[in-house]
Amino acid sequence: MKHFGSLTIELTVGLFALLLLLKIMGRSSIAEATPFDFVSVVVLGDFVGNAIYDPDAKVTSILYAIALWAVLILLINFVTMKVNNSRGAFESKPAIIIGNGVLDRQEMKKNKLDMNRLQALLRDKDVFSFREVEYAILEANGKISVIKKPIYNNVFKKDLNLPVATITLPVTLVSDGVIMKKGLAAIGKSQDWLRNELSARGINDFRNVFIAEWRQEDGLFIQEGI
Repeated sequence: MKHFGSLTIELTVGLFALLLLLKIMGRSSIAEATPFDFVSVVVLGDFVGNAIYDPDAKVTSILYAIALWAVLILLINFVTMKVNNSRGAFESKPAIIIGNGVLDRQEMKKNKLDMNRLQALLRDKDVFSFREVEYAILEANGKISVIKKPIYNNVFKKDLNLPVATITLPVTLVSDGVIMKKGLAAIGKSQDWLRNELSARGINDFRNVFIAEWRQEDGLFIQEGI
């Protein structure tokens, strides 16, 4: 095992070299980390970790590994900024998950995004029902950008002297063709009621429903699978 003094020097040098590299790469690498940025940092950290505990590795080796990796990353970033569409070779492109108010099942599958995760991402944007969304775009960094339908854009009722209605959270009744029994129980409805509601809308099999949710003030929202 390395002497404590040598280990301390290498660890300190490695830490400050990594911090310097992150500063050179730009704050967006931390604040808006993409999969490419994440892999870059993980691999670089692995370089430093292995070098510290390698008895044959010297401080100069650690600095060389960090410098070489930094040059490669900066070179790739330079190329992707100068060459159109080259970024797609290293990172995912933004994906329209909801367009014109319609969920795109194929894009969800392509991006390994399930219904629960999508609902969580929407809640982070203060959106609690699919019916409110006109467009939802999954960005390369895994976050989501949302454009609400005009009718659901924020309006301060106190400024219009309008009464403020009680707001309830939507309850999922069908998710990707599966009936949510707990959801039905939460609103005091039965599966027969749900089947009748679907039938009234021309849907004879709940397995054809991609998402169905209930909100007290708006009623039932349904989208079939596409």
